[in-house]
Amino acid sequence: MRHSRSALILCTNMNTPRTTIKPAELEKRRWMLGSTFLNTLLAVAKLGWGIFSGSTVVLADAIHSISDVVGALLVYAAVRFAPHRSKRFPLGLYKLEDMAAVVAGLGVLFAGYEILHSVFVGKGVASSSIPIATLAFMAVIILTQLSFYLYERKAALRLRSPGLNSDVANWLGDIGAGMVVIIGVGGDLLHIPYIQEIAVIIIALLIFHSAYEVLRDGILSLLDASVAHEEKQLAREYLESIPTVRHVREIIVRKAGSVLFLKATLEMDTRGFEQAHELVNAMEVRLKDKIPALEKVTIHYEPARKSYNRVATLYDQDCKTPATSFGKAECILLEDIPHADSSTPQSADNPLHKTCVKNPFLDDAHGKALKLAVWLIRNGIDELRFGIRNAPGDDNSLLPDLFNASAIKVTNLKEKQP
Repeated sequence: MRHSRSALILCTNMNTPRTTIKPAELEKRRWMLGSTFLNTLLAVAKLGWGIFSGSTVVLADAIHSISDVVGALLVYAAVRFAPHRSKRFPLGLYKLEDMAAVVAGLGVLFAGYEILHSVFVGKGVASSSIPIATLAFMAVIILTQLSFYLYERKAALRLRSPGLNSDVANWLGDIGAGMVVIIGVGGDLLHIPYIQEIAVIIIALLIFHSAYEVLRDGILSLLDASVAHEEKQLAREYLESIPTVRHVREIIVRKAGSVLFLKATLEMDTRGFEQAHELVNAMEVRLKDKIPALEKVTIHYEPARKSYNRVATLYDQDCKTPATSFGKAECILLEDIPHADSSTPQSADNPLHKTCVKNPFLDDAHGKALKLAVWLIRNGIDELRFGIRNAPGDDNSLLPDLFNASAIKVTNLKEKQP
């Protein structure tokens, strides 16, 4: 396909509804609702037990869980509204998920700091008036949290959701806080020195590591950093394997929430807008099969660059007189002439390649002109030269339109003669 040096941008998903809820989005919402409900239930249970047992550390853990409920509601709201599209936000609100992940990650950091502060700066881990029952109660709480943490972590990895990842980190913080409670109560019973301080440091490091990963992914996504390196390489390998793609000039994969947006600039050897559009649609389908997280693909298409123009000149039998009847032309002279700005030393008088062939359809009974036109187009000519009669009713009168539709210049040699 050849256009007047203007590029063509083909965007996929042109008929996408304003708001499309995918199964993955619905699953993320269910996980966030389940997380919020379970966290609320456990926070109320710990608050009640802390009041009943008089344990300040259980009460502190309950307050920490309540802060997690607020964070979970924040992330759920982001996941809930992320797929929404409008005229002002045509790509959706997926960045809300990253913003919520950053806020929740900061909350996890603060929770880890509070745990360390309460042990090393505050009054320490207070014992309970009913330590054995408190240990059993916290063991049930931790087992429940651990079970949900493991299942949600698998879902977060599968759905590639930063919002769920931040919630997973929150659950890890809850488990760590619960372990501090158990170690504090058990250490008080066994009189083991410094064991709770060591445990708190280990748990705090785990919490800080999880918070770092959530903050890193969320901030990089908000800054539109190209973080999907594997997906980018996979897309490049696929596009380079397509025969009509001469060169992959650029691929940008940006992340927003749990989805990816891909923009590619290609040099393609195609003719006609319809063919290019069909090829791009096929590329979109294959790319989304290979990279399920892709939400939208935008392909910036440019014709393949050549250092020469291929010129076809039609002659009669003497190979000197320009042919006036297209289908009955005897000889075809093919020349590869360098561009005027080309660095090659050849010129129009000394082409890169020159060959003269006989019209392969001259002896056919029907369809000579159409067959020859198809043959020339398939041979990649940029310019056609012959003497056009353009007599009323002559088939030749349609040839300029046919070649112009294929972006091939037609030159009337007869008009140049004095």
